[in-house]
Amino acid sequence: MAVAVQPTAEASKSAQPMGLIAASCVGAVFVLGAAALVLRIIPGFWESSIGRGISQAVNPLFSTALLVVVQVAAAVAIAIAGTKLAANQKTPGARGGIFFVISAVFTAFFCGRAIFLLAGRQLTAGTVVAMLVNAAILFFLVQFFRTGKFAEWSLVVDEGGLLSVNAYKPSQGLKVRRLTIVGLLLILGSGVWTLMTHNWIPLNNMIKVPGIDGEFSSRLGDWVIGFTEAKNPLHRVGGFTILPDLAFTIPMVLIAASIWFSWRAVNFPPFADFLIATEAEINKVSWTPRKALIRDTVVVLTSLVLITVFLFVIDVFWGWLLSRELVGVLPTDKEKPAVVKDNQTPLDW
Repeated sequence: MAVAVQPTAEASKSAQPMGLIAASCVGAVFVLGAAALVLRIIPGFWESSIGRGISQAVNPLFSTALLVVVQVAAAVAIAIAGTKLAANQKTPGARGGIFFVISAVFTAFFCGRAIFLLAGRQLTAGTVVAMLVNAAILFFLVQFFRTGKFAEWSLVVDEGGLLSVNAYKPSQGLKVRRLTIVGLLLILGSGVWTLMTHNWIPLNNMIKVPGIDGEFSSRLGDWVIGFTEAKNPLHRVGGFTILPDLAFTIPMVLIAASIWFSWRAVNFPPFADFLIATEAEINKVSWTPRKALIRDTVVVLTSLVLITVFLFVIDVFWGWLLSRELVGVLPTDKEKPAVVKDNQTPLDW
């Protein structure tokens, strides 16, 4: 007789991370491909074909604005497609897994690149320490996936809604949550503005200016990896541009991250519940009517003026009384030191 055997908890637990890793890798490839399409492929194709004709026929500014519209439309279309594809995939922790996979790819790439570049230099104490630090980061990165922390942290990110587009209790605590968003944006926006005004972001006034020989272009200010230096130090040949025009893209990235952080902060369940409870308590407060508030303000200000005048008169009276010769508590006017004038010298005292 056939007996159905239910999988044990250990078997299901060991099978879950493999499915989560596979789904996270597929999602990471989709996100990175979408970013490359929107940020690199479309601008490159536009600059080499469509944008050049529009710039010559109409205006370069119009061509740039139209390119931004095309990029935004492509990003929205890809986001909708990704949302529909993710709706069919019910793997828990997939969003957090995609985030950690992308972070791990970039971390592994730059740590490995740093070790490779340092190995080609003269070995000193500094280079050895830098290589060991990067090697330690790679070791902990491998341990992060090997020990199961990847699945654990991915589930925590998903359960906390840190990467979710859904609002938590959207109809409750609207006033306090909106004011909190405004406050966070003011703080973070002030930081971005400080970076820009103090020139802590790389300036790129010479971005993509043709060289003297016409073969190279200045990429000063671009974040380029894998390039080779030309005769002119301002020229870089080849390589892959991760971020162009850092003086513009870094503030845009920081502003976008600030908006996302502010919105997600007020939708993080523990913090959102606190804000909702705060607004509920504020609604219980009995606010003073307008007429009563004006009346009480007038009473307070009048009392303040009267008390100030009373204390001034008392101070003057007791100062006058105690400085009389009959009392002798305070020095009299004759006993007080003479006031030194500006045109006097110590010998005139």
